[in-house]
Formats: sequence, C-alpha cells, structure tokens
Amino acid sequence: MEILKKHPEIKTLMGFEWKTKYIVAATVALQIFMAWLTVDWGWPAYLVALYVVGGTANHSLFLAIHELSHNLGSKTMNGNKLIGMFANFPIGWPYSVNFKPYHMEHHRYQGVDGVDCDVPTRLEGYLVTTTATGYWDHTARKAIFMFFQIFAYALAPTIVKPDLISKDRWMMLNYAVQFSFDGVMAYWLGPKVVLYFLLSTFFAGSIHPTAGHFIAEHYVFEGETETYSYYGPLNLGLA
Repeated sequence: MEILKKHPEIKTLMGFEWKTKYIVAATVALQIFMAWLTVDWGWPAYLVALYVVGGTANHSLFLAIHELSHNLGSKTMNGNKLIGMFANFPIGWPYSVNFKPYHMEHHRYQGVDGVDCDVPTRLEGYLVTTTATGYWDHTARKAIFMFFQIFAYALAPTIVKPDLISKDRWMMLNYAVQFSFDGVMAYWLGPKVVLYFLLSTFFAGSIHPTAGHFIAEHYVFEGETETYSYYGPLNLGLA
C-alpha cells in the first residue's frame, strides 16, 4: 500500500502473463518426451538426463505453479487453478491446489516461526545445527539436508499447519487428474515413466542450481529478512 501510494504508476505493470500457459505446455511436453526417450537408457545416462533436463524442467514447473498461485497466468482464478493442475502433471504428485493456501500464509506472515511454513522448523535446526559436534559434522549434515530438502519443503507445512490443507472440490480434482495422468503414462509407456517424473521432482528440489533459491528465499543470514534477490542470467531461463 505504501509503494502504491508513492508510485501509483506501477499499476501499469500489474496483470497476468499470457505466455505462461504456453511455456507450461512446452515444458510438460518436454518432460513427457524425455520420459519416453529415456525408458530404455542405462542408469548413468538416465541419471544425467534426470538431473540436467528433468530437474530443471520440473523446477520451472514449480515456479509456474507459484506464479499461478498468485493468479498471474490467467484472467480468472479458475483458469489459474486449471493451468496449475496441468503444470503439476510431470511432478508426479498432486500439490498445485494445496500449495496456494500455504504460500499465501508465507506472504502474510513472512518469517514468523510456526506460521510461515517456508521457514525451517525448530526440529530441522536441532537435527542439522544444534546437535552438530563440529565443523565437518555440521557441513555434512547441511549437505545431507540440502540433498533431501524437497521432503522437508513438502512435508513440513502439513505437519506445522495441517488445518490449511484444502479439502474442497479443487483438491479432489487435482488428485483425480494427477493420478489419472500417472496411470495413463504408466499404462502407455510403463512404470519407469512415472519414476522419471518423481525423480525429476526430487532433483528439482535437491542439490541443483535452480534449487538455490530455496536457500536465498527461506533462510536468514544477515538481519531479519529471509528473502535475498538474485539478478543473474538464470532468471532468463526461469522467468
């Protein structure tokens, strides 16, 4: 409100991004193609494809679902939800509808312990830092945590604030279309295709260049603000 009062001209920059749905469609198509292409690959090449292509593509879809939770991909709220469910397909597990209520709380109460579910819990701090016995132990724990951070990012909100889990028709639709997609893909191309989607999601939230923003946005290093901005070339690929 203060910014709008001082600079009302920024309203001209507000609105939805019409390209989002096309970028999402292209990324979903890429992931389906890669899942099909790599079905018979050996594990070394398969893991490289997962990390380089799968992880990057699914992280882009994470960010698309984030933008859609702010209603920035369509003129209507329902349109944003539907595009979000479509973006959810290669992720393998339905989360696009449930993401929004937790993310809105993150913006309303940014940095508030026990409310903002993007902030690490006290249990995470205890396991990673408080009980560390020295520098190398602490470093190893942080590396292990970063490698598996997608699980903390996904599970912590449902444990900290289970009351925010959506229980409406949109959530049911999200589950129905996602598991239907998974079933069709497994029937058509085999179960390894679904494994490709799930492992792409794992790498997208693991030790991956695109996942660095989880640290930049959700950890406090200086002062009391948990958000740090990045203005480098990766923004071009993730916009």
